[in-house]
Amino acid sequence: MIHRFPGFEIDEATREVRVGGSAIALQPKVFDLLAYLARNRARVVPKDELLEAVWPGVLVTDGSLQRAVSLARAALAEAGAPEAIRTHARQGYRLHIADHTSPSLPAPAGPPPALERARAAYAAGDWDAAIAALREVDDVEGLTAADLQLWAHAAQCAGRPQEAARPLERAVAAYSARGDRRRAAWVAILLAQLRMEWRELAVARGWLLRAGRLLEGEPPCRERGYLDLLGSRLALMQSELETCLRLGESARAAGSQFGDADLESLGLVHVGEARLYLGQVRDGMAALDEAAVSVVASGLSPWAGGLVYCGVIYGCMTRSDWQRASQWTEEFTRWSANKGVAAYPGLCRLHRAEVLACRGDLHEAESETRATIEMLARQAPWAEGDAWGALGDVLLARGELDEARQAYVRATELGWESQFGLALVRFAAGDAEGAANQLARTVADRAWSTVSKQGQALAHLVIIATAAGRLDEARRALEQLDRDPDLTSTPALQALTARARGELAAASGDRAGGLASLRLAVRTWLSIDAPLSAAQARCRLSDLLAADGDHESAAVELDAAVAAFQQAGADGLLRQCARLKSALAARAG
Repeated sequence: MIHRFPGFEIDEATREVRVGGSAIALQPKVFDLLAYLARNRARVVPKDELLEAVWPGVLVTDGSLQRAVSLARAALAEAGAPEAIRTHARQGYRLHIADHTSPSLPAPAGPPPALERARAAYAAGDWDAAIAALREVDDVEGLTAADLQLWAHAAQCAGRPQEAARPLERAVAAYSARGDRRRAAWVAILLAQLRMEWRELAVARGWLLRAGRLLEGEPPCRERGYLDLLGSRLALMQSELETCLRLGESARAAGSQFGDADLESLGLVHVGEARLYLGQVRDGMAALDEAAVSVVASGLSPWAGGLVYCGVIYGCMTRSDWQRASQWTEEFTRWSANKGVAAYPGLCRLHRAEVLACRGDLHEAESETRATIEMLARQAPWAEGDAWGALGDVLLARGELDEARQAYVRATELGWESQFGLALVRFAAGDAEGAANQLARTVADRAWSTVSKQGQALAHLVIIATAAGRLDEARRALEQLDRDPDLTSTPALQALTARARGELAAASGDRAGGLASLRLAVRTWLSIDAPLSAAQARCRLSDLLAADGDHESAAVELDAAVAAFQQAGADGLLRQCARLKSALAARAG
């Protein structure tokens, strides 16, 4: 269809706006906006309708629409019509210009009152009212595919994602029936994402295959980019890292090609994760940093910004890169406040709790994590196991070993790898031999969840194997750490490795070397605001100093550890310190 106006024309078939026969260069979304306004020029088009029409199924801000309108006005200025697109306050936009094809078009009949109420409630964020009004319309005359999508999104925003599947399934059928294969594919992709969040991977894969079938024969498009993005995520969940990397790169390229900042940045996150877990640490972290910057620089939607944040912080935490995680958490908090959105939904809240735990704020970290478990169980059960694992970490840091073990076991039941945490619980309970065996098996596992923590696992294996008297095994693990600098490229990993080196040195008869390495570990942990890890190293330092006959220095280190544990509320570790104090007093006496 060609819309002809004085001085220019909009050709939907060729996707061109021509002035005097020459095409004007336009971004894809700007053309979509102009074409939609041209098709609906007899009325004022509400902003929400434009957002859904131009960015179907994607959460974008009013700022994205305003930028597209500004660029469209600039393009029409070349045709002598700079005021053609008019803003109607609190209503929307309309193309006010005479055309040569339909000089007088009757205004279409307005939507039924219930549908108007639904759209108004949706715009106001009153999800329950929007759902009720949409259901009322659906019971009487049925909903369009676009309004079915609206229903599904309102259900997700209301925290009732299970109610979103049926409207989306009907929307796929409706779009398919009218031959709109791209929109049908888009909704199929949304269904695949929903099923992934429910841990229904077979169903998710089926919807991805359906989306791929719908896109067969279609030209390159953003929908194909999102198909690759979901495929990359599915590959990551199945530890198919090369496939994850390839599809992530494809999604990123599609986002760049079609001007979709959300898609480009999320593709970059998957590229970073895949490279990180393939052992390409520097390239992986660089990609994640770039993705994090894009949240602010590219004006991502709240939906995409939250996912980018989660991916970046998860990558940081697997590397024990607490400083980087803290910096990006602060940036995301500032961005969220500027956007007027909740700063820590779902997994974002969980990752913030992990940063709090590293800083020693164990009570708040535990409270946040338990609240997140309840939230994820309702909204994103695929990630519930991750939250239980994080709770296990917090409880282990407090020295509550039975509770920590129960949390790790629950994470395992939900499909998350928790052998690393369980091995640390065994060691803390005094079973060094069993912990060393379990941790050695974990290190040998090449699943992405294990590879991502390879530096941590090897350093702990040195410590635990040393405690079990398996010094040769400890030396081999330390040599592996020393051969690959990427495994210890963050201050926290360097501090943990220094502690491991100190334990092995002391056990091998080099008490002076052991003391020096443990002091280095304490200084490094304190420099990155990790007081609990520093306090644990102080406890070992106190043991070595006492064995060396320096009881006064040993008492100083132990008192410093007790102060840190008291401030953090690490009651279980305080009980251990009480036993250490008694032993130290007996030695000194």
